[in-house]
Order: sequence, then structure tokens, then C-alpha cells
Amino acid sequence: MAAITTTSATSGISSPVAGNAEEIRATFTEHGQELEWLAEFLTGDETMASACVIDACTLRESENGKSQEWLWPWPREATIRSALDVQRARIAQLSSLYDRRDCVYGEHAGLPLEMLEFLIRESDVIRPRLDTICRFVLVLCGIGNRRSREVALLLGISEHAVEAAYRTSLQCLDVVCSQAIVEAYGYAAACN
Repeated sequence: MAAITTTSATSGISSPVAGNAEEIRATFTEHGQELEWLAEFLTGDETMASACVIDACTLRESENGKSQEWLWPWPREATIRSALDVQRARIAQLSSLYDRRDCVYGEHAGLPLEMLEFLIRESDVIRPRLDTICRFVLVLCGIGNRRSREVALLLGISEHAVEAAYRTSLQCLDVVCSQAIVEAYGYAAACN
């Protein structure tokens, strides 16, 4: 699978406005695996994920018009927003749990490249350990490098809930990473 880029997705992207329909389709084709991974990680469901990945073939040529570098952020943003539309009710249900948790405020850093690679590689192990809010917050803050306030507005939850969910997500990543290290060294020791 192709690597997920770590640059921040532009918020507020509505629809493509430069480039023709073929360029847009090519972008979706080129990044199809990344979009499928993203949608499946966010929704936790392969069928739902397929529905969330925007079908580029349905885009009209009249919706074209921005630069080439803009063509990749738009499908990624559209996929995130589509998955959010599907999961919005669940996020609202879970938000009160995170509002009650203690957390330390402060600007969080995005995921380091090594942890991002680990997340992608071990997503089948990590995904079921995180609830819907944690998965969205991990993608938006950890991969997308978005600020808590922006994520809170996008998800329709408090900034406190975002911070608490991000902390929970990072703790889960640490646990899974530690387990992977123990397993790797345990297997190496058993082989020696």
C-alpha cells in the first residue's frame, strides 16, 4: 500500500476547480489504496469504507479548476468528510465519555514518520482497539497535523474531548508498539 502523506489536509475544500475530469480520476486511481485505507480506518468497516471513498468518475468537468498540487488533498478531505458524515451520530454519542476524562492541554505534535508507518502497517491490530472518535482524532491530529480546535469544530465535539481522545489514541499506539517489540524480541530469543 502506498504511504499516507503527513501534510495537513486543507480544511474547507469544497470541490475541485482546475484540472480536467481525467486528471481528477487519475488522482483517485493513483491514491485509491490510500483513500480506501483511510476510509476503512475511520469507519472500521470495509463496506462502509467503500461507500465513503468518493467516486471520481461522477465528478463533472464543470467542477474543475485548481492546480495539480491541489488534486491530492481534495480526495483525501472528501473521503474524511464522507466517513465523518457516516459516523457523526456515533461520535456525538461517545463525546461525553471524553469530556469527562482528565487530560493535559497543549499543542500536540503529529505522528513521527516511524509511528505513522507503524500505524499503517499494524492498522488491522490498532483499528479495533480505538473507538470512532479516537480513530478520527488520530487521523486528523496525528496524520493531518490539525489543531485540536479545528478538529473539535469539524467533529462537532469539545476541544477537551479531542485532546482526551488524542491522548487515548497515543497510549493505544504505545501499547501496540510495545507488544510488537516484545513479540519480535521474544521470537528472536526463541529462535536463538
